[in-house]
Amino acid sequence: MLTSISIANAQFSQNENTTEAISLRPITSVLLAGQKDYSFEEIRNNPSLDFVPLSGLKENLGFSNDNYWLTFSLENTTDRYRQYYLETARPITDIVNLFIIDGTGQVEKQFSGDKIPFSKKTIKHRKSIFEIGLRPGQNIQAYIHLKSDGEVVMLPMELYPETSFFNLTYKEQVFYGFFYGILVLASIIYLFFFFALKDRAFVYYACYVLFIALMQFSLDGFFHQYFTPEGGWLSDRSVLFTAFTSLLFFGKYGDVYLNLRKNSPILHITNNIMGASIIIGMLILALAPNFEYCYPLANGIGILVLLQMITSLIVLKVKKIKVDHYFVIGICFLILGFVVFILNNFNTIENSFFTSNGTKFGIGLEIIFLSISMSNRIRDLRMENEQNQLLALQRAEDMNEIKSSFLSNISHELRTPLNLIMGVATSLQENKEEENLDEKCKMLLSSSKNLLGNIEDILDFTVIEKGDQELQEVPFDLNSTLTKILRSQEKKALAKGLEFNISIADNLPFRIVGDKAKLAQILNHILDNSIKFTNQGKVEVDILCDRNSENKASASIRFNIKDTGIGISKEKMSTIFESFTKKSFMDKREYSGLGLGLYIVKTYVDLQNGTIDLRQNTDLGTTCELTLSFEIDEDQITVDEESKTDILLNREAGNILYVEDNKMNQTVVKLLFKRNWANANLTIANHGKEALEMMKDQSFDIILMDLQMPEMDGFETTSIIRSGQANCNAQIPIIVLTADNTSNTRKKIFELGANDLVTKPVNGPLLFSKMSKNALNKAIDKVA
Repeated sequence: MLTSISIANAQFSQNENTTEAISLRPITSVLLAGQKDYSFEEIRNNPSLDFVPLSGLKENLGFSNDNYWLTFSLENTTDRYRQYYLETARPITDIVNLFIIDGTGQVEKQFSGDKIPFSKKTIKHRKSIFEIGLRPGQNIQAYIHLKSDGEVVMLPMELYPETSFFNLTYKEQVFYGFFYGILVLASIIYLFFFFALKDRAFVYYACYVLFIALMQFSLDGFFHQYFTPEGGWLSDRSVLFTAFTSLLFFGKYGDVYLNLRKNSPILHITNNIMGASIIIGMLILALAPNFEYCYPLANGIGILVLLQMITSLIVLKVKKIKVDHYFVIGICFLILGFVVFILNNFNTIENSFFTSNGTKFGIGLEIIFLSISMSNRIRDLRMENEQNQLLALQRAEDMNEIKSSFLSNISHELRTPLNLIMGVATSLQENKEEENLDEKCKMLLSSSKNLLGNIEDILDFTVIEKGDQELQEVPFDLNSTLTKILRSQEKKALAKGLEFNISIADNLPFRIVGDKAKLAQILNHILDNSIKFTNQGKVEVDILCDRNSENKASASIRFNIKDTGIGISKEKMSTIFESFTKKSFMDKREYSGLGLGLYIVKTYVDLQNGTIDLRQNTDLGTTCELTLSFEIDEDQITVDEESKTDILLNREAGNILYVEDNKMNQTVVKLLFKRNWANANLTIANHGKEALEMMKDQSFDIILMDLQMPEMDGFETTSIIRSGQANCNAQIPIIVLTADNTSNTRKKIFELGANDLVTKPVNGPLLFSKMSKNALNKAIDKVA
């Protein structure tokens, strides 16, 4: 039994059990229609058209955007149904349509090509494939129309039996999966090397390998199948875009790897010119409606890039500059593969499996040898890093000296107020008549505040170094905040015999939204420095406001602080906002402080997207210009919190539960309540478990909660109360009293349901203000 394949009087015979592909080229005729766009009916009904044997032409017709019509006939002389698949053109051919005329004159149409959506292909395959089924004794006449957009046109005309076609597809999937997997893996590995070693050669090579893979992906039809299944602009240009981009990164990779900027400046310039020409080619491709000439242009530029690389290697060899020999071998394989591929595109050599896949073989071997070359480069970079580590070690030793000075300084700054506190406390203990008690208490408070300020600076510094600083933006009264800060600083200036002049603009907003605590820290640090480093003269504070005409809900506030102090030298000005540079450790005994103030200021200003500028005056002292932007909170009704607090506290006594394990802290809070809220009933629990037991026998209005306690800490206790498991109102106000003021702790307690937080040492007025606020909210909720 035979299957006969014939055109006119020519005839092939094939054993029905064979699984080999059948070439239809010997029995196929082709019409070179040029730019004339014939319809199928015109081709079918016009026997005078000049069809010529396809066997007289090469399989590769070169770069073309012409129309081609092919025709052949098939006849099934067996008594069985035969199923075949016909491969007609490259996967990236724009239009590939098949018209089959059976013995009755009926026409079957099939469509392929990457100009149409992938879903509209008759056979959903990356290639231009058609299905041909022949019934026993059936004779068909077939016509194929092909047209490309300027890419290379190939006409393999291979007819595959069904089993053979599926076996071939499976083998190709395995081959392509391995090939593309290697490329993607290599690209990822080289990117990792780049992030680890910060060598641009790795990222350029990784990008080059990636875009080479994408170019092959496009040529093999996968790009249209998976990335642009609807076709369109990107699908049409994908091959050219990926080709241009891969050439660009290949040139940059060679330039950096061979260090042409240093080893051959002329070649470096020509490489940059080549890169510019590639970018121009990409722009032409993106903007031009017709781009058929871009295909030979891309191949031509590819040849020039390869010649550039060969020339660079020769020049470096002549100059006796060492180039890793594995790099040379890898480039040679790449060049060989690309030369075969480009020559095949220009129809200079015959098409075959090897010539069609020349780049794949070249890239595969190139990756092997360049990977070895890259390992040598890693070794060289490691040796370079070792040298850098020696320099870093020297710098670390210098930093150790600075840290030693800092530790000495912090020891002095903390011991000084502690010494005064202990001395005054001893004096009070020995002096039963308590002479000059008021003055001694003021000294205790002053030293305690200095000690607390140093501790807060250290805590702020650790938070900043960890990168955990964040803004707590809430509406607040700007006028009262500034008044409190300026009054406190004015007392310091007057005590030192300095003038303290204040000028505040009339258009300053009454209330703003921002981080009140950080604004106070910034201003206090700047004013502290101005007063500290000014021995005579004055300190001037000028506060201005610029309202945004377009956005009236925001304002930019400028603080100009000028002093007549000792000033800052030019060499110190460049490091004034760095940590541990309190002007200089050489003068740490003359001026107190840890040297962290301006570092904290600069960090918090940057956190709020503000600006700060510190400059030397032309005569004496320095001027600091600080600018911060805030949202205006004009709609908030301001209430005198202190008067509201007094009214509330005097109106009802209240039952207060204080959960605290430290006896000294218990005593401090007892004294605060005795002096400010004598009518309140204060009950103390030593830990959370004891507090829960007390709630079974007594009801409370507010709970003051410590966090770090034995038996049961404040976190767990708060969680139990809020979950309704305690014998009390689950929404009872809970105010946390803690020495831990970190952002993580704040976030955690508020997530558990705490109403507010006061840091230790406890500020009495602040505590009672927060208690009154929460008690008022509770009373309002009851009325509602």
